[in-house]
Amino acid sequence: MVTLSAGAKVPDAGVPDAGVVPDAGVAEAPRFAWPRLQVISHVESSDIVEAGGIPVALRAVHVKENVRELVQRFADAFRDGGLYVPPGKEQAQYANNAVMLTALDPKRRITYTVVMMPQQDGTTTLYLGEANHALARPPEAAGDFAPLPPQANGVLRVNAEGSRTLSFQVPLTGPQVEAFYDDALVKAGWKRGDEAGLYSRTGAELRLTHQPTKDGQRGVVLIYQQRAR
Repeated sequence: MVTLSAGAKVPDAGVPDAGVVPDAGVAEAPRFAWPRLQVISHVESSDIVEAGGIPVALRAVHVKENVRELVQRFADAFRDGGLYVPPGKEQAQYANNAVMLTALDPKRRITYTVVMMPQQDGTTTLYLGEANHALARPPEAAGDFAPLPPQANGVLRVNAEGSRTLSFQVPLTGPQVEAFYDDALVKAGWKRGDEAGLYSRTGAELRLTHQPTKDGQRGVVLIYQQRAR
């Protein structure tokens, strides 16, 4: 979904295309190209995940530029590429000085997102992604790897190779969340691990985390991962 490179002497850091469906017979403007940067290393391999039924291609890279320079560089690249960039007040600001910028290609229905994580040496780790809304499909509850409490809301499902994630909010206390899953998961054949919130069964591991939200609910995340037998 992303192309990032540092010029002729630096390997291309391209990200896989999540898929674009052009209108038949209509000449389209060139696809957005990520700006060229000084890539130090590839932090992760390319991957395509599904978040809420939307295919998202991801790539993480480590670059020489600092965050202050990159914010302007990406903002200019988004605008020069003909993308819609929401006003600054609508852009998310992460903790620990990390910054996120998002832009939209309304014709292709693709959102481009970059998260910039500053490093102590002045370099930056970038998390780059493209979400292709044109290929979205309704997320299905059938086949969830774990049950949801009856009052669960804001459910998000993310599927990647070897792992699946369920996240949601629920009007329960921390002990109530833990009691629900202790009962439900054990009945489903999971065994409690030595570590709190960790469950396992043959060929798989499940981790439960939760924390309070600002609106008085509980934010819950369940991560399912395959593991060697």
